[in-house]
Amino acid sequence: MIDTFQQKLENSSGRKLKIRINDNFSTMLSVRWEPTQTRLSVHRMFLRAPGNVMEALACYIKRGRNDSLPSTIKTFIQHQMQEMDYSHKVKNRNLVTKGEHFHLLPIYDSLNAEYFSNELNLQITWYGEANRLFRSRINFGLYSDPLKLVKVHRSLDQVDIPQYFIEYVVFHEMLHNVCAPYVEEGGNTVVHTPEFKEREMQFKYFYEAIQWLERHKERFFI
Repeated sequence: MIDTFQQKLENSSGRKLKIRINDNFSTMLSVRWEPTQTRLSVHRMFLRAPGNVMEALACYIKRGRNDSLPSTIKTFIQHQMQEMDYSHKVKNRNLVTKGEHFHLLPIYDSLNAEYFSNELNLQITWYGEANRLFRSRINFGLYSDPLKLVKVHRSLDQVDIPQYFIEYVVFHEMLHNVCAPYVEEGGNTVVHTPEFKEREMQFKYFYEAIQWLERHKERFFI
């Protein structure tokens, strides 16, 4: 199967390829152009890619430069990632749910019951350094769909931060599991979709959380 995959790409792109098939859950595709060959590292998902994706990949390789990926490839990756489940790779011993002032697991369980009918099966942990400053508010929380993992930054584990703000951050990241991103025709990936934004506003302390952050943003951001 791998030989056939390589042959198709070499025939279509006109380039000699050195291909590595991986099972990453972060970088799904990387290309390095060299004088005598092109090195291609692709996730196993591409072995079952339809013809239009293979054609787009061959054209991308043929160009010989690191342009933005075609929307056809981005959309394929996005759809395939929604079917991935690498949660078994998360080691429980590395998860820290109890902080100095907030315990994430009860917060997650409560939100799961109230807003998601206990249908989500995610894991949650603190991460990062407590005193770090940010350039973007996205760093308060992260969500990995392949790992089914919500991460909340330790800078929020402080006694004077209201619990509703912690709940808002956790809810926001949980929502990413339900409202999948999509790729626009121009190739831009929309993470916070209209559905996401609509559902986010259903959080009962949404406006309080946004207003609290606006009043205290100089505390966290450079």
